[in-house]
Amino acid sequence: MTVLTVEPPEYYPVVEKLFAGNIRDALETLGVELVGMKVGVKPVGRVIKLAFLFEIRRPETFLPGELDSIISGLLEKLAEDATRTFGRLYDARFQVAGFRTIEAARKPQKEEVSLVVSCPDDIRRTIERLGKGLVIYLNDKRVEFSTITLTMPVDGRPKLTITLLVPEKKSPHDKEALAKELERKATSYLRTLNAGYISAEAKVLDPGDKKIGVIMKRLDEIEKEAEELSRMDDVRELMSVLGKGTPES
Repeated sequence: MTVLTVEPPEYYPVVEKLFAGNIRDALETLGVELVGMKVGVKPVGRVIKLAFLFEIRRPETFLPGELDSIISGLLEKLAEDATRTFGRLYDARFQVAGFRTIEAARKPQKEEVSLVVSCPDDIRRTIERLGKGLVIYLNDKRVEFSTITLTMPVDGRPKLTITLLVPEKKSPHDKEALAKELERKATSYLRTLNAGYISAEAKVLDPGDKKIGVIMKRLDEIEKEAEELSRMDDVRELMSVLGKGTPES
């Protein structure tokens, strides 16, 4: 859950409506968890200036400065949109005065879940970012789950299958609703990641599903195969996704 603080507080509804939700969703798409956001607002004539402080947890896959560049472009776009919609009604213009990011404390190890990605190498980084974004989304919604797998055919077909394993039995209606929500969120994230050509299909499995035993067995096999090859450079990325350490060479 993102904690939003706005000073002065009378601008909270405007910031929450025009900026906060869009920023959280966009960062979530990239696998970045927005823990807290502080926004200072200063009206100068008809110009509404905003300064942002983001408390985040980011994946290690980002290159130095890459996330700052993404956030900068996002804030400018949101300021333009806010000026064109809300600002037009009040003859006002929104302007980003600046922003800064700080690292939030890491979550305890016990809160981690398993994310498994199986896809062609040329799309792997995008699918991993999508997976991390979905994990953040599910945690924010307090959905309990043990494993989420994202799979694409090796022949390059643009079809993504998302399988969510939950620890307790759910009604068919609840599972279907959760699957539809995952599909909707994944489709939105894929568009943001410039991969809107990929279709997404989700399914939710619980201990009552007959298929779950087969899937768990295959996950164990994948993990064992990865451990056997863990000294090789080309599988270290896979081991990182599985949350396993690799032996020293």
